[in-house]
Amino acid sequence: MFVVLWALLLSVDQSMPAQAPLDPKLVRVYVGTDDGGHPSELAARRESTKHLIAALAKKKPLAIVDDEDKADVVIEVIDRGLTVPRVAFGSATMTGGGTPGPTPPPTRIVHLRVTASAGRVVDPIEITNKNRPVESEPGWKAAADDIAKQVDKWIADHRARIIEARRN
Repeated sequence: MFVVLWALLLSVDQSMPAQAPLDPKLVRVYVGTDDGGHPSELAARRESTKHLIAALAKKKPLAIVDDEDKADVVIEVIDRGLTVPRVAFGSATMTGGGTPGPTPPPTRIVHLRVTASAGRVVDPIEITNKNRPVESEPGWKAAADDIAKQVDKWIADHRARIIEARRN
């Protein structure tokens, strides 16, 4: 019985794919969000988490990890919101006859806010998107792309200390 169980465990262990070790030159990044909040807010933050992971995955010196304990840098999606600009450019919508038509709804601008931390190596930083995309799926992705650029620069500025801390 013991021999059969041992053989079964060995075959299961060998059938599991071995995870390739990450290149030690890459900074390992984990992206997540708190599980609290209203369900719709949580779903929105999780959506932005996916957008941010996709945007950061395109950055060459980074490796996305799915375990916070394996990460050199932790990015947490804090919140996302909308604002309506005070000034709307353009004129009233015109109908086919040249008379003013109904006023379109105000354009809403998306805002994404995250924190980036690298343990005790570097002081944590709060980052918000600097671009002003309009509320839409592409708008949220554009905000995540902007955040990814800023995170990439922040990591580049502290890269040597981040990598050195992993070795200690």
